Amino acid sequence: MSFAHQLKWLRFLVVLAIYLSIFWRLNAQDDSENHAGHVPIISGGAGYLHNVDGGVTSLEPQVSPVLLVPFGSHVLLESRTDFLGFFQRENQTTGPFKGKIFKSVDYAQLDWLANTHIMATAGKYLLPYGLYSERLEPFWIRNLQDSPIDVTIGLPAGGSGDGVMLRGVAIQRPSYSLQYSAYFSARSSVNQLQAARTAGGDASIFLPHPHLEIGTSYQRLLQDHEINSVSPYVSWQPPAVPIDLKAQYDYSYYGNGYWLETAYDFDKLPIPPFLQKLQAVGRMQQFFPLNGGGNDLPRINTQRFDFGLNYYFRDDLRIVSSYGRSFSSQQDANVWNIGLSYRFILPLWPERKK
Repeated sequence: MSFAHQLKWLRFLVVLAIYLSIFWRLNAQDDSENHAGHVPIISGGAGYLHNVDGGVTSLEPQVSPVLLVPFGSHVLLESRTDFLGFFQRENQTTGPFKGKIFKSVDYAQLDWLANTHIMATAGKYLLPYGLYSERLEPFWIRNLQDSPIDVTIGLPAGGSGDGVMLRGVAIQRPSYSLQYSAYFSARSSVNQLQAARTAGGDASIFLPHPHLEIGTSYQRLLQDHEINSVSPYVSWQPPAVPIDLKAQYDYSYYGNGYWLETAYDFDKLPIPPFLQKLQAVGRMQQFFPLNGGGNDLPRINTQRFDFGLNYYFRDDLRIVSSYGRSFSSQQDANVWNIGLSYRFILPLWPERKK
């Protein structure tokens, strides 16, 4: 399929998602009381990113539908599929754009909520390692479109596991809560179900009054060169200031590194309303290889600084932009990003009246 046809197809999917979302919202506007019940929905995001990395331009349209099918109030089938177009010039900086659309199943799992303390999951699931994989990876959520340098630590085989997982809230008190997760993944080379043989878990404590979470993840790779990976992290949203602060340190056999990211919303500033929709983002990060690095990680000491400015037309529609500078002994490079992201939610059938 030619670049023009592939880009036209992805553009069609993005526009279709937006129009369907608007249709369902208008259809649901009724003064009567509604009750959705356990209704299957398609959620997810659609977007486009124009990236310039070291002078090499790439065009990246993307659609990621998320299917949620509840069976009563305790069982949920959920899956996310990713359609990513990646197009570059034939000679990197000259020539026509060429590329392809990549299709992947990020997860497909069945959840059973026994109670607030235990939820069991079986199937292909995202590994609960650190802050990024489960919480920040979707492009319509993350504030900066480029992932941290050391993101592959603790996320082998694309960051998914095939097996079982237990998670829940171990202790719930007015002043704090303690969350946990534990998993085992089998090794798989089946198409769309690739996974490494791993075992691990995550635990964190959340303090609701200061909006502070402190946690750590641990993982043991049980195949090939067996290694341990560990990742302490912190997330803080102080109630008095519209700041979102996140930091994480990662360590494994292949190296160690950290990233620190902060986002500031302008909505509390005494400025014109249209400027209050801005969000400023900053991130600093470093990576130090061990044992030669590799395994999708840098082989030399690398540091990078990023600054982003996002504009929210609505909570579900925004323009994203950022500038980054990467430093290493081999090459310093500038990285520019500008794009659009849209978050949609589509019930598979209308709400029913009470």
